[in-house]
Amino acid sequence: MFGHRKHTIAWADRERGAAVLAWTDGHLDEAERAARTALKLRERVSKEDTPALAADAKTLADVLAARDARAEANALYQRALAVYRRYGLQYDAALCLQGLGRLHADTEPTVSRQRLLQALWIKRALLGGIHPEVAELLEDLAAVSAAAAS
Repeated sequence: MFGHRKHTIAWADRERGAAVLAWTDGHLDEAERAARTALKLRERVSKEDTPALAADAKTLADVLAARDARAEANALYQRALAVYRRYGLQYDAALCLQGLGRLHADTEPTVSRQRLLQALWIKRALLGGIHPEVAELLEDLAAVSAAAAS
């Protein structure tokens, strides 16, 4: 039993990695298939939501957001965010908040701005004020503000 579980976890890790690579290369069909497989495998071996399962959920959310499948992406980001907060994984929580902020930037600019600000506060605290990820968040906030003003 333990060997099977260990094999399944390794398989899920490989699928998540494949999903990230495919997503980065713009192969969204392949990325979605791999991300869904990773999440299903992880759910099969996990009795509760764990940080690894949250990572799989966030990966699938990222892919679905790129495909504009907002409702499912939102649910997965929320699931991952709850796990990361429960485990005190602030950086990972910030990534989910940033994903949520980007996801609804054009439909819910006020909520989007709040999520991006939360992510910014976390990343500034963890990474410092002069960091590429902080700059990226500032760009996201500027884009939301500009879209809301027009």
